[in-house]
Amino acid sequence: WQELHSKEAALTDGENELNAKAAELEDAKKEYEDGKAKAEAEIEDGEKKISDAEREIADIEKPKWFVYDRSSLPEFSGYGENADRMRAIGKVFPVIFFLVAALISLTSMTRMVEEQRTAIGTMKALGYDKFAIASKYLGYALLATVGGSVIGVLVGEKILPFIIIYAYEIMYHHIPKILVPYNWQYAAIASFAAIICTMAATFLACYRELDAQPAELMRPPSPKNGKRVFLERIRIIWKHLNFTWKSTVRNLMRYKKRFFMTIFGIGGCMALMLVGFGLKDSIFDIADIQYDDIQVYDGSIYLQENLTDEQKQDLKGFLKKDKDVQRFIDANMQSVTLVNGKKERETYECVLEDPGKMDQYIHLRDRKTKEAYELSDEGAIISEKTAKLLDVKVGDSVYIKDEKDGNKEVKIEHICENYMGHYLYMTPKYYEKVYNEKPDYNSIFFAAKDSYTKKQLEKAGEKIVAEDAVLSVGYMHDIEKQLDDMLKSLNLVIVVLIISAGMLAFVVLYNLNNINITERQRELATLKVLGFYNPEVAVYVYRENIILTFVGAAVGAVLGRILHLFVIQTVEVDAAMFGRNINLPSYLYSLAFTVAFSFIVNGVMYFKLRKIDMVESLKSVE
Repeated sequence: WQELHSKEAALTDGENELNAKAAELEDAKKEYEDGKAKAEAEIEDGEKKISDAEREIADIEKPKWFVYDRSSLPEFSGYGENADRMRAIGKVFPVIFFLVAALISLTSMTRMVEEQRTAIGTMKALGYDKFAIASKYLGYALLATVGGSVIGVLVGEKILPFIIIYAYEIMYHHIPKILVPYNWQYAAIASFAAIICTMAATFLACYRELDAQPAELMRPPSPKNGKRVFLERIRIIWKHLNFTWKSTVRNLMRYKKRFFMTIFGIGGCMALMLVGFGLKDSIFDIADIQYDDIQVYDGSIYLQENLTDEQKQDLKGFLKKDKDVQRFIDANMQSVTLVNGKKERETYECVLEDPGKMDQYIHLRDRKTKEAYELSDEGAIISEKTAKLLDVKVGDSVYIKDEKDGNKEVKIEHICENYMGHYLYMTPKYYEKVYNEKPDYNSIFFAAKDSYTKKQLEKAGEKIVAEDAVLSVGYMHDIEKQLDDMLKSLNLVIVVLIISAGMLAFVVLYNLNNINITERQRELATLKVLGFYNPEVAVYVYRENIILTFVGAAVGAVLGRILHLFVIQTVEVDAAMFGRNINLPSYLYSLAFTVAFSFIVNGVMYFKLRKIDMVESLKSVE
């Protein structure tokens, strides 16, 4: 019984616990039902969001892949364009320098052969044949040329390229080390050309002397006979000239070989210096012309994609209120490919919202006549270099490449002046006519106040960039600075060219003056015997040199202009068009250097004139 009572008590406790748990179960069921209803609502919302996201994903267009190689990097392509310029210059100027070098060789060997007339006559009298005698001078010229070529290759292929690449290193800081290896192919070509020029000049110098008889060669050459000159027929001028001036005019015409060689030598060197200065004028002025005279706006505002009309209007409202912005205009700028036959060219297509305001941002004009052009709804205006590369002229048509809907025909109404890049300008109506749709203006051209500096302009641009509708802002002065930095690398090349031309001018003048004095030694000694003082004899000779210098400089100015046009078109790259101008100071600098070299040579020759021995020079040749 005792155990029965204890079990009954335990049973009672279990029933009480069971009743308590049943109450908890009811509470849990209620909580479950509440949680279930809430979870089902959340799941329903989540499934709705997932379905909405799936619809958005389905509406996303398939992405376009763009694969770029290193040629798309501005540093790489810019360096390549500069290298192309150097290659073009390297193809032109060696020819000119070789021609001048051939002239120097001809004058030097002519002087050497004429000074040894007696020795040549003696060798012919002793039985030496022409080839044996000529081989002495040909061998001398060969050894001198080979020696000079070796020095030129060893030094020239190291120093000059190093100087040029060092100048480029200022702009391209990523060049780790300047490497200037020897190019034996170029060395062989240059040496072979030098040997051919020198040997040919030596052979021509020897040819005339070797045809003469030994007895004739053992005597000095007979002086040139004086002849009446054309100026004598103009009595009004001739009778007012004094004796020395009449003698000078006759001497100039008497020594025709020296006359033409001096004019050619001085003219060639003057032309080279003029080309050097002209390259500087034509290349360095294009940045100022492009961004001060043609594209006269200060910067471009590039908009975000898929902007609403409301967002665009808000941005325009901000620009109208901005005190930094003087004027602005909507523009559609996009890169297109122009096609003419097999020729293609990447070009910027530019459409302004109001063509009547084009002149406030871009000056469309002819390069030569400066005639201003206006856009019309019947055609487009294309930049000059683009038209040249596509081989089109006014009235022709080009095609905008469109693989999807077919190429679009564009009629060329005018060709405008432009130096950097390629451009095609159209009105909105003509754009709509070509594309059958209205232009989508994706950028804004703006101009700040005229008094603003670069820093003030950039501060104004920072406020514009802060707007949500703006992607970025580009400044024209940044592009101008990049162009200036790129062109400054040519500075040293042009300086080297001018110095080289000056050195050639000095050598040519020295050789020709030396020959002049040697040939006329008896004549000058006679003047001394007749009572002329050394300064008077010097003036007698210098007057001829000065006249020839100025005549040669005039010829060089014409040759330099022609050569400059050829060179400037040769060194141009496809992305730019250089100017065709040579400024007046360049002519004056070239003339000043030429005249300065002439005076220096005359000063050196004065000492040789003083050393002329009257007795030795006038001894009987018998």
